[in-house]
Amino acid sequence: MTSLRILTQGGSLAPNDLRQLAGWAQDYGLTTLEISNRQELLLSPPSKTIREDLARRVQALGLQTDETEPMAQNIVSSLPATDVFAGTPWLTAGVYLDILTQFRTIRPKLKINLVDRAQTLVSPFTGNINVVASPEAGYWYVLLRPSGSVRRYAWPILLESESIGAFVQVVERHYFQNAVDTGVRATADTFYRAVMADFQGNTRRVTQEMTLPDSTIPVYEGFHRGPSGNYWLGLFRKSFTFPLAFIEALCDLCRETRVGQLYLTPYKTLLIKEIRDADRPAWDRLLGRFGIRTNVPAWQLNWQLPNNDTQAIALKNQILHQLDDTDVRTDGLSFAINVPFSEAAAQVVIQQNGSPESFDIYQRAGHSTTNDQYVLVARSQPLTQLTESIRQLSLAYYERLTAPLLPDLSVDDKPVEQPARQIHECPFCLSRYDAQYGEPHRGIVPGTAFEQLSTSYTCNVCDSDKATFIEKWLT
Repeated sequence: MTSLRILTQGGSLAPNDLRQLAGWAQDYGLTTLEISNRQELLLSPPSKTIREDLARRVQALGLQTDETEPMAQNIVSSLPATDVFAGTPWLTAGVYLDILTQFRTIRPKLKINLVDRAQTLVSPFTGNINVVASPEAGYWYVLLRPSGSVRRYAWPILLESESIGAFVQVVERHYFQNAVDTGVRATADTFYRAVMADFQGNTRRVTQEMTLPDSTIPVYEGFHRGPSGNYWLGLFRKSFTFPLAFIEALCDLCRETRVGQLYLTPYKTLLIKEIRDADRPAWDRLLGRFGIRTNVPAWQLNWQLPNNDTQAIALKNQILHQLDDTDVRTDGLSFAINVPFSEAAAQVVIQQNGSPESFDIYQRAGHSTTNDQYVLVARSQPLTQLTESIRQLSLAYYERLTAPLLPDLSVDDKPVEQPARQIHECPFCLSRYDAQYGEPHRGIVPGTAFEQLSTSYTCNVCDSDKATFIEKWLT
């Protein structure tokens, strides 16, 4: 049974609603919830009947789920970053809320990102429609990224805040009629012209090219003083799950201390703002009662993982344990495991390559989390070599080396050649499909020939079509 996604529209949620959810989930025997990397709540009902009943209750609160709207996507926003991190001066919490109000009756099927370019809490390009705040008050850059693609198209317009909801509706209507892509589908230019001919909202021409801040990992965990003098608190869990009993107690404390909103971040963390000095001891007691740590080391925080992926969590923890044992510094670097390139917001991406024990390592060419393309720096690394590969990559990062990640093997060290076998390689991200291993995590058992795969099969990494794959031979 897949998780029930509960949409929050911008990553903001009332404590009373969250407490009600936690209570219902416990009534059905659930013990934890997870925050998704698109600012949703994830619950794991044990049966279809319970999932449907829980979804009905959630809907009665006015919240949307993927049970009632299977294709619905959460609107990701930088709203949680307001009054926490430096941002664009005109972009206040009120501006976000006014825009999100436009979506009360709109159910986007594309992934929408509503992002402040001046902060780094939310990556600006992981959505399909990325609306990024410009220096001009009330206007936004527009960047379109087709589903599954790493390509993004910057449109030559600035979009007015009051027109964003209507713009999304027009884009979706044209997108699902004739999806923007390359080759046989509509070109980006054709798609742009069709949308703008149908859109009646307010726009301006782009006169200043969009720039982004240097890639940094924000401090989003623990207690910190905010601009108002009150505290904000970021809560992170190594398992990415929160006990429901803790969630109930947290929501009760919010009510007692007059905290009106909770915020979810793409780092799968909870963020609580406006904690007063007088209430700080109560929050410390709550965290101590449930064993919720703060001041988590930075090298624990800079990882992006898929939702509900226990194997990825185990791999991350194993790598971190080994890096800690060998005193490897990774500060300033961020990592992702088995996240599609199209949605990765990290400098380094580790992708499983066919076998569960084999991995490819990719890195952004310029060490950015937003700008540069990924390049392959190590292929088919066994699990036993993975940590050493990351160690070398980290050393190269700090020294700004351009040398290959791994040294060339000497003649004596070269592995013994094996009989040749056929594999199929994605021409865009170089990920491979190897029939010997299949893709068990996607339901494709070892021994399944490439020809036996459905015509709807897509690349495990970048979602490229099966028809684009190239035959190759391995020795």
